[in-house]
Amino acid sequence: MTSPIRFRVSTIRRVVAILAILCASAATAHPHVWITYTAKIHMRGATITGITETWHFTEGFPVMLIGIDHLPPGGPLGPAQTGIFRQQAFSSLAPADYFSHLLVDGEPQHFAEPADFRVSVENGRIEYTFTLPLAKPVAVAGKRVQFGVWDGSFYVDYEPGTGAAVSLDSGAAPTCKARNFDDQRHPVFYGTVVPQATAITC
Repeated sequence: MTSPIRFRVSTIRRVVAILAILCASAATAHPHVWITYTAKIHMRGATITGITETWHFTEGFPVMLIGIDHLPPGGPLGPAQTGIFRQQAFSSLAPADYFSHLLVDGEPQHFAEPADFRVSVENGRIEYTFTLPLAKPVAVAGKRVQFGVWDGSFYVDYEPGTGAAVSLDSGAAPTCKARNFDDQRHPVFYGTVVPQATAITC
């Protein structure tokens, strides 16, 4: 008869602790908010001056804001409701630069106060549109410039829209181009998720 395998109590406790950590990590890895975005890079020749973004939240995304009892079935929100969204939800993203990453030679650039913030309901989904002016315009020529939207904690999962989700506006010089790529240099959630970014060259 085979003798039963015995483990020390300390070993069992270590295994239980490791399993608890793994389970907690798996739970936190799951995003709680899903957003599809598009972006228009505003340019004056070969210089970036700002970025207009549109965020599409998943259908059924819950709105729990004081003063918002109901939303219209479709179309833009009025000034009062838009102001509530900005004050109670959008403005809190300022310390994170609205999860918008414009990097020049690896250095993050910062934005001025957002402009033209709007909220609407499109096909049952909440939609934000806003413009982020650059605090200091960026001359692209001769630099490694890239843009992307991601949350390093992966609480929010940002995905670019289909097609040319990030594009240059009509003010860009003819030599300027935008190219999408998987940004291996800036993985999120402990290196397990690689965001998509856009390289901008002139």
